[in-house]
Amino acid sequence: MIGMKKSMKGKFFFAAAALALFSLAPIFGQEQNAAAQNGSQGQKAAPSEAQSSKASGGFQNLFGGSYVPPKSAKEFWSQVSPFVNLGANITLNTESKLKSAPSPTAFAFAVGGIWPNKAFLSFQPRLSFWTSYYLWDGKNALPAEIENRTAFVLNFMLDLPAAATFRFQKFQVEAGAGLGILARAALLANGVSEGDSGATGSAGGDKKEIQKWFWGNARFLYTEFFGAWEWNFTDRIAAGFELRYYLPIGSLADGRGLTESIFALSAKLIF
Repeated sequence: MIGMKKSMKGKFFFAAAALALFSLAPIFGQEQNAAAQNGSQGQKAAPSEAQSSKASGGFQNLFGGSYVPPKSAKEFWSQVSPFVNLGANITLNTESKLKSAPSPTAFAFAVGGIWPNKAFLSFQPRLSFWTSYYLWDGKNALPAEIENRTAFVLNFMLDLPAAATFRFQKFQVEAGAGLGILARAALLANGVSEGDSGATGSAGGDKKEIQKWFWGNARFLYTEFFGAWEWNFTDRIAAGFELRYYLPIGSLADGRGLTESIFALSAKLIF
């Protein structure tokens, strides 16, 4: 009887334990399902948080969402893409061809940079160089043919434009505008001496007048406009063509119209 009671008591405890586990199983299942749902929601929320963080870190409206302010000099230079230009500059000359040269064409070389390089809007400073000949007619410095030259002129154009870049799958198109500052240094041309005859009485005097004329009445200031097309070979390397027009502020102020306008056509390599 005692063994039978122990057996009945053991069966009773086993049945009670099984019943308790069975009743708790739905609760554990609900907790596990809730944890899984919370985990999936957290995974889904993570990208949106990263996106919002990225959006807050860049200027979405101004730079197209691909610009983040650099936090160090290294990051800044990683956002700069240097470029070079090789081409020709044509300087418009509307003065009489009896005393000056037709609109001269000169080979030009330029170096510059694009910052930020992956943004829609960017700053693209550039320095270009070319040479030319000038003479003094008693009132203005005019482009000269080589046989009538007085001054050999070194031309340095500093471009300070902003540009918008429209990117497509294989190529990109740029359009920009800004300010151009033309620094010119007049030297006596090869074969011309200080004492040679000139409009001022000597070639040396003409050279000095030419140099003063370059810096007078804002003749060194230009408004520039440019457009470019480039084929993208890699993520950083692109090559194409560029056309620039420089509107002469000084000539307009002098009442001489568009003379001294500059048209620049060149090949462009970005790397």
